[in-house]
Amino acid sequence: MLFNLVKKDFIISKKYVYFMFFAAAAMPPYIYLRMPEYKGTPGFILSAVFTVLMLIQNVSLKEYQYPKAAMLLCTAPFPRKIIVLSKYIFCIAVYTFCCIVFAIETLFIPAFGGLDIKLLLIMFFVISVFIGIYLPIQYKFGYEKTRLAILGIIMFSPVITPVMLKTAKTTPVVIPYIPPLLIYSTLFLSSIIILLISAYISVYFYKKTDIA
Repeated sequence: MLFNLVKKDFIISKKYVYFMFFAAAAMPPYIYLRMPEYKGTPGFILSAVFTVLMLIQNVSLKEYQYPKAAMLLCTAPFPRKIIVLSKYIFCIAVYTFCCIVFAIETLFIPAFGGLDIKLLLIMFFVISVFIGIYLPIQYKFGYEKTRLAILGIIMFSPVITPVMLKTAKTTPVVIPYIPPLLIYSTLFLSSIIILLISAYISVYFYKKTDIA
């Protein structure tokens, strides 16, 4: 049931999915040519943010344009809880694809420096925060009132990302030694907790939404 709903999201934005997956593959090498000092990090960050947010935005747009589809889903044997959870699984699936694409690129582009699991975990946390905030707000206020916020994030991320990387590179940080395994395990668990709390809130809002 959950798989069918996730598959539905990919199908309703089929043409856009192909374009965004191509962009996810092309962005890391392109950004590397402009910022070689950071290897493939900025490109992967931007490709993950762009791909996940643009695709969930496109799915939301299609559902907004065809409200009767939501009515049919709710009258079919699909609990609203499952409908909401499918959106989170959809975002995680898209991010996973971005990770796979970037992992393949690191094999063919030695300048990327190999696959950094720490970067993948950090970006998973960032994506979790993004969708953890965005989806409950969308279920509460609707697509029309929240689309500008997501477009703003997408537009400003190419400007903000290089600034953040340069700041992180030049600012010394003194912290007590903490085992890396503990740090990244905590980061991963925090991401899961954020998604679970966000999904619970989204389900609560969606159950109160009048679909008719």
